[in-house]
Amino acid sequence: MNIEILEQEQARRTELLTAMARDVFDDLDPGYIGARVPHMVDPMLVMASDELGPLGFKLGYRDSANFYSWLGGVHPRARRQGLATELMRAQHAHVHSMGYRNITTRTRASNRTMIILNRKCGFEIVGFEINDAGFAVVNQRKGLDVEANAGKQMS
Repeated sequence: MNIEILEQEQARRTELLTAMARDVFDDLDPGYIGARVPHMVDPMLVMASDELGPLGFKLGYRDSANFYSWLGGVHPRARRQGLATELMRAQHAHVHSMGYRNITTRTRASNRTMIILNRKCGFEIVGFEINDAGFAVVNQRKGLDVEANAGKQMS
């Protein structure tokens, strides 16, 4: 397995992102990614692949002084093997090395798997809202200055 980090224009490869997201999400609206990616500031994509193709990804971008982890997932053939945690570790380490001190994310309240993974990886729940589409959303935040302790939390 190979994990690579793509930044800026390489991270904006909408066709690749849409293809990976289709493999991960059953109800993906293809226009969702295409509409948002061009407006991202300093995007960064962490992508895992093997000889058969993409296995998973985490995509985020600069949001003011924070890094916002926006979208990610793992291909069904690679689930339950710790890949989501590996992708998150790679994203957080790279974001920290870029000088960010905080990472934020939002997750639908119904996505218990993601909320639990985020909590295991050191995120705190900092808010709750109903988004424009009517979905309940949990807002989470993690301080990256404590990255040395995060490995203990992610184990």
